[in-house]
This record gives sequence, C-alpha cells and structure tokens, in this order.
Amino acid sequence: MQPSNTLNICLGHLPPPAALAMHADLMIAPVWVPGQRRLAVVEDASFGAAGDTLSEYAQLIWLSDHLHEIADGFEFIRIFHYRRFTCRAQPTAGAQAANQPWSRTLTDSDLPRFDAEFSRRQDAELFNTQVDMGGMLPQYAAAHVLEDLFHFAGFLLARGILSSAEACEFLQGGTLIPACNIGVFRLRTQRMMFRVLKAAAGFIDSAYFVRRDGYQRRNGGFLLERLHSFLILKAISSGLCQPRFGHNMVLSQDSVVSLTS
Repeated sequence: MQPSNTLNICLGHLPPPAALAMHADLMIAPVWVPGQRRLAVVEDASFGAAGDTLSEYAQLIWLSDHLHEIADGFEFIRIFHYRRFTCRAQPTAGAQAANQPWSRTLTDSDLPRFDAEFSRRQDAELFNTQVDMGGMLPQYAAAHVLEDLFHFAGFLLARGILSSAEACEFLQGGTLIPACNIGVFRLRTQRMMFRVLKAAAGFIDSAYFVRRDGYQRRNGGFLLERLHSFLILKAISSGLCQPRFGHNMVLSQDSVVSLTS
C-alpha cells in the first residue's frame, strides 16, 4: 500500500457526525468542540476585535501560517466542513438542494457511501463546484451588502493586493466557486492563495470596513470567499492549476440548505 500523502482537515464550530469525523486527522474550530480526537481551537478574537467577521477564514489563515508544522511531509491537504465536503465522483445518493442548485443534500446515513472520497492518497487537486452566477456585482448585491464589495475592492487597490486590471476582472467575473475553501489542495497552492488572502483580511482592520449585524456579520468571510474563488479560477486559467471540479455535498435533514448562524 502506498503511503499517505494527504492530510484531512475538518473546519467547524459544531461536532461533525461520526461518519464524517472519522476521516479528520485534525479539526480546527473557533470554540471547543466536544468529542474530537485532535482539535485545534483558534478563537476568532485571535484576529482582533473584528475577527468574528472572517468566518472560517480566521481558522484557515491560522492553518496557512502553520502548514509547515501541521502538514510536514504531505503533498496535499483535504479541507471539509462539519457539514459540507467536495465529492470527486458523480454522487449516487442525496438530492439536489431546493435553494442551492450547485449543492446536493445528504443525511448522516448516506455518509458511509462516500468513504472513498476521503482517501489519504491523492494525485490531483479537486476544487468545489463552479457556478455561473451571471455576474459578481448582481450576485453579491442579491445576497449581501453591495457597498462592502466596493469598499473591499478599494482596499485591495489601495494596498496593491490587486492591480487595476485585476480588480476590474474580479468585479466583472461571472463565475463563482461557492464554499471554495473546501476541496483537495496542493500545499504550494494553499500557501500561494493564502499569502494573498491573509493580506486581504487586513480589510477588517482598515477604515474601509463596516461591521454589519445578523447574517451579514460575516461580511469579511463573504468577501474573502469571492477573492479566493477568483484566485483559484485565475490560477486555472494561467495553467498553474488543473481545472478539476467536484460536487458540493451538504448534510441537511431536508432539501433546503439552512444558513449557518
């Protein structure tokens, strides 16, 4: 049997079901999650007063800063959430989500059929489902606060994180990879992406940032997700990564995917 070359990492603030937790070599969470055999607690406050707005990107930035320790000797990392993962093979279980056409819902009892999707021996990257959203601006405006996207773009330009041409490409893009931080990534890809994303996360400490309430409280994470998707698609178009996309799988008791509080 060939040795493992892939480290499996689970993100979340709640315990994953046992059939999912068994595949995790490490869970990274903002709070204590009971029952996990290997858990790293990375509090949102580690990233300052507005760290909670970054959502799981707070934990992902911490991971990128410690990849050399956590994933030493591995070629790939697989990242999944406590209720979401990317499936390489065409799924034969579950149903299309009623409110997310790019997602397929599963119940806990379906999970054993996907054990092979968590193999610790990989030979290629796997990105989450790409979706034609009809344009970044109308899609963001429909789901979030549009002003935040303009403020974010202004910050990226002011700090030199994106050039003018790249900022235009970012704002005009029509394709998005929702939940793009899950999948299988080469360590070099993860490092490359998160050098940019960590710099971009400085937005939450800048004068450009506006804190929101309710679901929009996670606006820092929503914005980093859009930039992360853009970086992945740009790496693919430039030939740095291969265009391998999987299927977005979500654990849900019914066909409607609920919002994470």
